[in-house]
This record gives sequence, structure tokens and C-alpha cells, in this order.
Amino acid sequence: MVDKSAYVMSILVSAQEARTAVVEEGGIPVLVEIVEVGSQRQKEIAVGILLQICDDSLPYRTMVAREGAIPPLVALSQSGTNRAKQKAETLIELLRQPRSGNAAARASNVSV
Repeated sequence: MVDKSAYVMSILVSAQEARTAVVEEGGIPVLVEIVEVGSQRQKEIAVGILLQICDDSLPYRTMVAREGAIPPLVALSQSGTNRAKQKAETLIELLRQPRSGNAAARASNVSV
């Protein structure tokens, strides 16, 4: 059920209103927890959602970083599926260099 819910959320967050709602309703801590303890599929979906949330928003990047997302992202970048590794690496780059336009452009090119 978590896989299906996360997949639906990944589709919904393509709309700005949905990204805002996810953040306002406390979704970032839940997504970071999924990256930490979810199945490989759940982790991949959660990272994709976090990428969409962080893509054009410095405040959201700050929130994700403060939630402690970098350590589980680093772990995922080393042990996840190829797609999960790519997404995790892109998100790590966004979180570490939040003002970099090139990182944001690359994040846009990663499919969910």
C-alpha cells in the first residue's frame, strides 16, 4: 500500500499546489523517513518526490536538509537501484549547493 500511495503522490506533486500541500501537511519528514527505512522501491519513489519538491525551491531544500535527509541519501546513492542512486546523487547535489542553477536543471531531467 505504501508503494501505491507514494506512486500516486509522485504524480500529484508535479503540480505546484500539491507540492505546497505536501510540505504544509508535514510530508517532508515522512518522505525522509521512507528514504531511511522504506523498501528499495519506496526509497526511489520518495527521493523522486523530494526532488520535485526541491527542484525550484530554496526554502524547501533547506527544510529537507534540516530534516536530516543527506545521510540516508548518501547511503541510498551507494546501495540503491541505479535509478535510486541517480536520483539520490542529484538531490544531494541540490541540497549541498542550493543556489546552483546547473544542479536544478539536472534535477529537472531525472525522471520519477
